[in-house]
Amino acid sequence: MSTYTTGEFAKLGGVSVRTIQYYDQKGILNPTTISEGGRRLYTDRELKTLRLIILLKSMGLSLATIKDLLSEDNSTQVLSLMLQEQEKNLKHEMKTTRSQLEMIRKVQDSLTDYSLISQTDLDGIENIMESKPKLTRFRWWMITWGLMMDGLEIFAVIVWIMSGNWIPAAIIFPLVVIMAIWIVWDYYKKVAYICPNCHQHFKPSWRDFAFSKHTPKTRKLTCPHCGYRGYCVEVYDVDQDLRIK
Repeated sequence: MSTYTTGEFAKLGGVSVRTIQYYDQKGILNPTTISEGGRRLYTDRELKTLRLIILLKSMGLSLATIKDLLSEDNSTQVLSLMLQEQEKNLKHEMKTTRSQLEMIRKVQDSLTDYSLISQTDLDGIENIMESKPKLTRFRWWMITWGLMMDGLEIFAVIVWIMSGNWIPAAIIFPLVVIMAIWIVWDYYKKVAYICPNCHQHFKPSWRDFAFSKHTPKTRKLTCPHCGYRGYCVEVYDVDQDLRIK
């Protein structure tokens, strides 16, 4: 029977020497023997155990649980049942994944306007991905300011109702309107749009921007390049950063 030093054993198992030493210290996987020179030696039997430990860890079991299982008299039967259940779960996941992939393919085949994620528009995809973090941070900034303005309005209304003093409301309401206009204008300056028809980036007119229907990630606009009218994808205006610099 072949014997392996700790380094050879670790290499065969695809783990570090420190991992083998740790398993040894915890009593999970001990060497077959220790040579006269103090070298810890392992055999193919321990290699099988090591591979089983790695598998059980990948299934989410803790080292303490693995140690208990390996020390049981009926450990072989318990582990066999566990592996059978894991096999069933994996097969179920594979079946679910295949179903999802099939559904994705059907949706892809049914899309008539698939240009935004086509292979011919990789530059557009890259721009969208790069702009998402900046756009997300800016939207959170807008939400924060919006909540602050709501708080001011509620405060003014409460003061008015409780004390009959309308002066705070007279000051706060116009201030909130001005802040809202400023936030929307700042938002307009920081975003651009990608036309799904010609893939061009563009900045819409203020009128088109302000009075158009929109979703959290799109806005119904008219592309100045091709005349397309419909929902365009919203991205962070990188050119705006360049203009500021």
